[in-house]
Amino acid sequence: MRDRIARWARRRRRRLVRWYRRQSGRRLAAIGIASLVTLAVLVFAYQAVRATSDLRRAAQQATQLREQVIAGDVGSARTLDALRASTSSAASLTDGPLWSIGSHVPVVGRNIDAIRSVSAALDTVARDALPPVVEVSTKVDLNAFSPSDGRIDLANVAAIAPAVSTARTALSAARDELVDVDPTGLLSPLRRPVGTIKQQIDSAQAAAASSDVAARLMPTMLGGEGTRRYLLLVQNNAEVRATGGIAGSYAIITARNGRLTMGEQGSNLDLRPFERPVVPMTRDETSVFTRQLVTDLRDVNVTPDFARSAEIARAMADQGLDVDVDGVLSVDPVAMSHILGGTGPVTLDSGVTLDQTTVVELLLNRVYLTVSDPDAQDDFYEEAARSIFDVVRSGSVPSRPVIGGLVRAATENRLMLWSRHADEQAAIAGTGIAGGFPTDDGTTPHVGVYFGDTTASKMEYYFDFTVLGTARRCLDGGRQLVTVTADVSSDAPTGLPRGVSSIDTDVPLSQMRLLAWLYAPAGGRFTDIRLDDEPQLVTTASLGGRAETSVPFTLEPGQRRRIVATMLTGPGQVGDPVLATTPGVRTIRNDVSIPSACG
Repeated sequence: MRDRIARWARRRRRRLVRWYRRQSGRRLAAIGIASLVTLAVLVFAYQAVRATSDLRRAAQQATQLREQVIAGDVGSARTLDALRASTSSAASLTDGPLWSIGSHVPVVGRNIDAIRSVSAALDTVARDALPPVVEVSTKVDLNAFSPSDGRIDLANVAAIAPAVSTARTALSAARDELVDVDPTGLLSPLRRPVGTIKQQIDSAQAAAASSDVAARLMPTMLGGEGTRRYLLLVQNNAEVRATGGIAGSYAIITARNGRLTMGEQGSNLDLRPFERPVVPMTRDETSVFTRQLVTDLRDVNVTPDFARSAEIARAMADQGLDVDVDGVLSVDPVAMSHILGGTGPVTLDSGVTLDQTTVVELLLNRVYLTVSDPDAQDDFYEEAARSIFDVVRSGSVPSRPVIGGLVRAATENRLMLWSRHADEQAAIAGTGIAGGFPTDDGTTPHVGVYFGDTTASKMEYYFDFTVLGTARRCLDGGRQLVTVTADVSSDAPTGLPRGVSSIDTDVPLSQMRLLAWLYAPAGGRFTDIRLDDEPQLVTTASLGGRAETSVPFTLEPGQRRRIVATMLTGPGQVGDPVLATTPGVRTIRNDVSIPSACG
């Protein structure tokens, strides 16, 4: 009995020893895992703090580098080296296994992934995009790309072209790195910096793309291989049309070996309406517009497709002026104000001084209130265009602010260019100066809201509007339900004279009569149109595969109205919708991206 108890006790002790050993092993394993996790968190936190510091430093260095590049400062090379060190460090710190694992952690994963993507994108920019730009900026005087005594040095343009092309490629890669990063879904401290960096890279890529096209096309388009002629149209936003306003005046610009001259000028009174169409209308155009699209210079831009407007205007110049032009360039007085912001005031022969703050009022309103003779009005318009052209081509002012004004005009769709040469137009079509009307852009749905004056007036100087869009739902098949709201108003005084008010005596003084052209995305359709909450007839016309409907409306002085259009996008259009509208007298954003309801 005593032996059995002893054996039982020994077995019991052995079991207890094994149990304690197992428990100790588990505790040690747990402690080890906890220690590893703690260590990983500490390492991750250390890397995150260092990477954030590197990115902040890189932002400061990038700002300094931009100023040095513009100034041609030889110190830009040292700043670039420092910037590359900062971005390389940030990219290296956020490229390890901890960050890869962390990017898949629920909730915080998207924030970790965003930091990784931003670091990698900035490193791409610093490593690949900026070095050629810095190198060329220290060797070539960037002011040489402005006209000097009416001539642009085409050799300098050719010298910078390879660097611009390399920068475009690298910036496109950086932009693609951030394409899936949505700043609005990040933690609050990250939203603004990540959003800012994404926006800056998008803007830099767009600028580089346009610069690349310009550097490739300028030698030929500026007459390096033979004389070129262009039709310059100055749109008058006071009589609104889809792309801005009627062609108030025109001029013929000649380019020969980089030298620019302005020749014949005139107004729409000098290029009278044609009895027959200058070009055939398409089937879509006949369903949306009147015959005046192809017979009257004042209506060539009722279509929102500037390339088509330019093609028609070129035919009119050929038949009406006996001038065969190579392309068409368009600006408006608001674009002129942006340019005058760089040149400074310009005094006309008549003694009138135009500056950034006065040119819009003088050209779009004051001249019609104070000068009754239409010929005198046109003379004033033409003199203003020639004077601004002359001061820009002279090269007597710094190039940077003038180029800044031109860029701003282009982003607002106020500066547009078309070439009759297919290869040149194909390159222009992908830039911000094309004034394009996208008919099929893959997964990106395009929405348009444009306006037109239905009477001969100059009332739209007083026309104000705001156009906003919202993607409300993502539906089966990758369709989105999109709502666009246009708030329109008149701040016109009562009793405006004829010549500002419509020349049609049946139209009351100071009243506006307008048409809103609404375009759904390619393959989409309208589901509801309302004016001041009243349902409107939805027509079935289309332009380039995009459903179109129009809403006529009037505005009395001080009146405000609202147009709301609801539409479906085409199948598979899950990207951010892009909203385009008419550039009016007031500065507004154009080609605005709307957050997708499907992503």
